[in-house]
Amino acid sequence: AREAFILRPNWGRAWGRIGLAAASLGQVQEAVDAYLQAVTFDPTPAHVEALAGVVARRGTDPDAAHKGKETGNGAMRTGEFGMAVAHFTLCLALLPPDPRASNPDNGDEHAFLRSVLFSNRSAAYARLKAWPAALADARLAVKAKGDFAKAHCRLGTAMLGHGLTEPAYAEFARALQIEGQDQTALKGRQACMSMLPWWTSSDARRRHRERFGMDLGRPSGSTRVYAISDVHFDHKCNEEWAHKIDDFKFQEDVLIVAGNMCDTRVALQRALTTFKAKFRRVFYVPGNHECWVPAHEATKIPDSFAKLLSIFELCDELGVDIFPAAVAQDVFVVPLLSWYSAEFDTDDPFPDPNGTVDQHCRWPIADIQVWRYMLKLNAAHLHHLFHGTVVSFSHFLPHLGLPFPTHSKMAKTMGCEPLDEQVRAIRGKSRVHVYGHSHLRHKKYHDGILYVNHAHGEDGGKDDRAPILLVYDGKQVVTREELIW
Repeated sequence: AREAFILRPNWGRAWGRIGLAAASLGQVQEAVDAYLQAVTFDPTPAHVEALAGVVARRGTDPDAAHKGKETGNGAMRTGEFGMAVAHFTLCLALLPPDPRASNPDNGDEHAFLRSVLFSNRSAAYARLKAWPAALADARLAVKAKGDFAKAHCRLGTAMLGHGLTEPAYAEFARALQIEGQDQTALKGRQACMSMLPWWTSSDARRRHRERFGMDLGRPSGSTRVYAISDVHFDHKCNEEWAHKIDDFKFQEDVLIVAGNMCDTRVALQRALTTFKAKFRRVFYVPGNHECWVPAHEATKIPDSFAKLLSIFELCDELGVDIFPAAVAQDVFVVPLLSWYSAEFDTDDPFPDPNGTVDQHCRWPIADIQVWRYMLKLNAAHLHHLFHGTVVSFSHFLPHLGLPFPTHSKMAKTMGCEPLDEQVRAIRGKSRVHVYGHSHLRHKKYHDGILYVNHAHGEDGGKDDRAPILLVYDGKQVVTREELIW
């Protein structure tokens, strides 16, 4: 091993062999010095683990760990990132084990230092583009001290490097919840918001790859498409109604849910799980209620975009569709995200400064810009080559010709006319657009597109056989109500 080191003094493996030999002979300090060099030149998991192991044999020394941190920081400043990994590893090994590992109720007097060291080592790994190691360390940093903003920033950065844009957004947002003006968190959040509309994250790519074409070969006559909106599943009568849907009648069919399912993520999970058990596929877009962040959710969900993205994650887990997909040959369903614009009120196209309709929403951008961003999130989906029968759907109204309540300035929070441009950009031989929010049922053609609203309503479940609306019967577009059992 020494001869190999002489021939190649910067070869990490040679230093690792020296460290292994020294450790086997009980020469602990020489082993530590050798493994420090091994990690410096080649910071592989094996070398890092070996260094931590030999340092631990010397016993713990929190004071030395605190002092040694500065050596690692100095290496970061000079761009010697392997050396930084080595010294942060040494410092971590000098800390006593986290007492919370055996009992979560225990306190850890070294929690902050532990989190700082994991955060800094994660940053060093990130500079080396070692994203799996950076991600693992950042998660340990957050686990050590959940209210440390830098730890969440490191986790967000590692997630971005790993192609996990959606969860990265939540970490940067959480950092800003802790320290509202943290510049790294602000830049990270903005980077995520710039990247999200392209849907190039690993989750988004997998979602499209696995689900868009899975039914392209399914005969068109073998499936029907139903629609409903504003289910308000968190009202007891509606949850009971959903469970009464026949367990077998719709097993080959598709259900479109056009938003306002419920207020909380927990209730949404129950609702989507229930519908998914009744139908072959469920397509869903959130409404305004799902974007609320009530006080009891705010500890885990920092803002409304983070909640929206966590809903996407939930849908992926449950197998619920939130991206466009074929449901049979020549039949496509296209979800469109949406928000309202005050300009929908043509008589007074300005926001109501005293409006409280969505006071529980916590957007990281100005409220009047939310609808623009939602349309950006749709843009990448409009370029697919849809054909045959295409059923698009949104929660908010896309067309001024659709009926809605006009009292109490409701027009300002009812729809978004630019959304209709996206609806009409989607081509198909037969076109249907399902929407919700207005709580006024409607089915009428406007300029060649059938616009449909089949609101269930907060009290809809009081009729335990309340129907859902059939919009495609396997052969053609229809508008026929069907009882659930």
